[in-house]
Formats: sequence, structure tokens, C-alpha cells
Amino acid sequence: MNTQTLTLQGADQATWHMFFEATRLLFEELDRRLHDDAGISLADYGLLSRLAGADEWGLRMSELAEGTMSSRSRISHAVDRLEGMGWVERRACPTDRRGSYASLTEAGRRKLEEAEPGHSEVVRRHLLDHVTPAAGRFEEIMASVRNSLQTGASRG
Repeated sequence: MNTQTLTLQGADQATWHMFFEATRLLFEELDRRLHDDAGISLADYGLLSRLAGADEWGLRMSELAEGTMSSRSRISHAVDRLEGMGWVERRACPTDRRGSYASLTEAGRRKLEEAEPGHSEVVRRHLLDHVTPAAGRFEEIMASVRNSLQTGASRG
């Protein structure tokens, strides 16, 4: 096996490092801004925004875990915490006694509305404004990356 094909070098390595550093800094800035503006973390914002896009039942816990790239155990603890804050409620699944749904409460919607302007401003200023001329291509690239990872995860 040729180790040169397995290691990143030159422009490939520089591209990877730039992507890694840029995304790390973007997520740190989002987390800081959400904490400052609304007292929530980026992880909490992700859960609340996922639930805001769901139907009146909310999302099954397994769907929420998958959609937020978390384990079921981690999502269960996060939903318990958000439920304690009054932002999320959990309901039993009517067709599967083992399953449950999580949905956004009115207080959760208000918290999301409080966080949204700062979140949008950071995303626009630090990401979208930089890719706008090539936004369609950027979206295609990210979809391709996501799809290759989803396909890879289903194989492995």
C-alpha cells in the first residue's frame, strides 16, 4: 500500500487544516454569541431549532439523535435538561410503547426566537457573506460531503 495516498500533503493538507480551523472558530463564535444573547449553547440551539421544524408531534428521540449527530443516551439527557427548563416536552409514542417524541414548548419557541437574530448574524457574517458568489456550488459540495458520509456510515 502506498502511504503517500493515505497521508495528506501540500494543498490537500492545507485545505483540510483551513477547513478544520475555520469550522472550529465558527462553532466557537456561534456558541459564545448564543450564550451571550440567550443563555444557551450551540448544542441546545441545534436541538431547539430541529424541534421547531418538526410537526405538532415533534420528533422521535431516535430522529433527534440522528439529526443532531448525538447518541440516543446523550439526546435523552439533553432533552431531560431542556424539559426541566420548560423548553421541551416529551410525549409517549402512541404506536410504540418504547418510543417517545420530543417537541418544543411555547417557552422553547420564545428562547429560540431570542437566540435566532445573533445566530443568523454570525452565520451570515462569518460564512454566507464569504461564499455568496459561489453559494450554489458550496451547497452542492456540502451535500456531496454529507451524502458520502451518510453512505459510508450505512456501509460501516
